[in-house]
Amino acid sequence: MTFTRAGANSARTGMRTLALLTFMLMPGAPARADTFEQVLHLVAEKHPRLVASRQLTRAGRADVRAARSSYRPQLGVQTDLGWAGRTASSDSGIALAPEVSVSQLVFDGGRTAAEIQRRRVRVDLLGVQEQAVLAQLSVQLAKAWIDHARAEQLVAISEQQVAALGMLATLVKDIASFDRGRASDVVMVDSRLQQAETTLETRRIALVEARARVREIAALPVEPEGSVADLSGALPPSAEACRGIAASSPAVQIADLEAAESEQAVRGTRNWWMPQLAVEGARTSERTADGRTNLLNGFAVRLRASALPFDSGGGRARHESAKAAFDAARSNAELIRTSLADQAARLWTFQAQRRERLSALEGIVGKSDEARDIVFEQFRIGRRSILDVLAYDLERFNSRAQLVNERHDIATTQYELLGILGRVYPALWPEAVAL
Repeated sequence: MTFTRAGANSARTGMRTLALLTFMLMPGAPARADTFEQVLHLVAEKHPRLVASRQLTRAGRADVRAARSSYRPQLGVQTDLGWAGRTASSDSGIALAPEVSVSQLVFDGGRTAAEIQRRRVRVDLLGVQEQAVLAQLSVQLAKAWIDHARAEQLVAISEQQVAALGMLATLVKDIASFDRGRASDVVMVDSRLQQAETTLETRRIALVEARARVREIAALPVEPEGSVADLSGALPPSAEACRGIAASSPAVQIADLEAAESEQAVRGTRNWWMPQLAVEGARTSERTADGRTNLLNGFAVRLRASALPFDSGGGRARHESAKAAFDAARSNAELIRTSLADQAARLWTFQAQRRERLSALEGIVGKSDEARDIVFEQFRIGRRSILDVLAYDLERFNSRAQLVNERHDIATTQYELLGILGRVYPALWPEAVAL
């Protein structure tokens, strides 16, 4: 079988058309329906902020190696090329004098040692900052997830309210069809029904916004499913225990490490006036009396010293600046330690007090349902007005919404508390943290 050029072009065109139609008919990739734990695990692995933090830590380790190289032998090559005038021992002409030297630093007033230590502290600081970023993202994702779960439940309550009012509207219209004196009841029920439908639409909009907020924080096309994990068992036993744990939180560690880094900067600038001494061995070149250059035929061992006893006050000013930064870092660390302990104790007390209210709110929901049923039966026999039914109906659904908000507010407070202590991710995956 033979193929003509026209036949080949036609076949290629048909294949392109088939591929285009196949692509157009393919369904779009739906967003993943994941739980909070699954999404948080993905965030911990792939979130751009955490990836950037890991790269900064990697850069910090490289900076430590760069600083430590100052204590190791340095091999250098230098060449002087130029015109030299006539002297008593040599003629004038162009001179090339290369030199290869090996030098070893032996003393610099502790500046290199302080710089190495400062960069090591910096690496520790970057590592804790990575933990702090994970803790911050965990809390942000948890709060957004809680808002989404709250919005879902509030939408469900509004749908129940609209359905109940719809049934009530049907009943009232049936009554008004043979009792014209009850026509005003229809107007009042319809008005309350429209209000409930408006509230339902508002809550649906809030649900869409909460879903978008989850995706924004996670940086993933996820579909939130369910609520967050209950971490009440991971909370410290008391407010005082929170104060003690706050001392080891990422925020306090960062503040302490920043102070330690500033202290090493003070050490590095303290001896700015001291000389730098290095032992140096070199292979040198010389120019002979007849104008020839002997390349690398000489050997020299020397002690090279460099000092700057007067620099117009620059060294002293840098030292004073480092000391001021150190004092500021210590003051900031003390403030963070105190304020974080107070905040942790306040959040623990707040969530504990609100948890004590839950049983009472649950009881109110049950009682409001019973009260509404009683009033409704009394309305059917003519002992209650439609206003009484609407009032008790509104109270019933408001109490349900209050209970939902209270539960999610408690969960938000608990995650905020564990977040400032840096314990959200460890509470969910203790084995991962142990590794």
